[in-house]
Amino acid sequence: MIESIVDDNERILWRGKPDIVLYIVGNPAIYLVAIFWGLFDLFLISDFLKDAQFLNGFIFIFFLFHLFPVWFAIIGPIFRLINYRTVEYAITDKRVYVSRGIFGRDINTLEHREITNLSVDVNFLENIRKVGTLNLFYNANVNGAFNYRVSSDANRFISIEDPYGVYKLLKKVSLDVTTDQAFPNAYRPKENTGYNTEYK
Repeated sequence: MIESIVDDNERILWRGKPDIVLYIVGNPAIYLVAIFWGLFDLFLISDFLKDAQFLNGFIFIFFLFHLFPVWFAIIGPIFRLINYRTVEYAITDKRVYVSRGIFGRDINTLEHREITNLSVDVNFLENIRKVGTLNLFYNANVNGAFNYRVSSDANRFISIEDPYGVYKLLKKVSLDVTTDQAFPNAYRPKENTGYNTEYK
């Protein structure tokens, strides 16, 4: 899919997908919350069932909504399993792509000059599976003011292989391309040889 949306003169330098197990599992903390929440509600429901006056539609609807963390923990992995087939990340010599989506394929792009900072996070499970998450920070214009932020999964390479190598590549490419766009070769003084913006 990435090949069909890149420019004709754009080269893909790296592409990857999340670790399937960690992506589908998601944040393990939600399962702990769901277990304790579910047990608490189970005791409450059993108490209500002992008293016939509480057996009505309102109590049923109340607990249906009150068990939201449990439903979230159950539905989340199913959602991510369906979504996984469309998730793909790519770095080109012009921009960064994040592809994802349930019913269709949503593509989010960041120009190299828009990236203001990068970070790598490796949690306990990612460390075991030798993967990590690369966060792409950028300046967003919100109500006329620029806010330094990172956007959820739309600008994050989740649980990818060799996260530090990808971090190093993206940092170099972004610096080279941004510098070349700011100081084009035609206008660069002779003493400034510039950056190597051609990648093998």
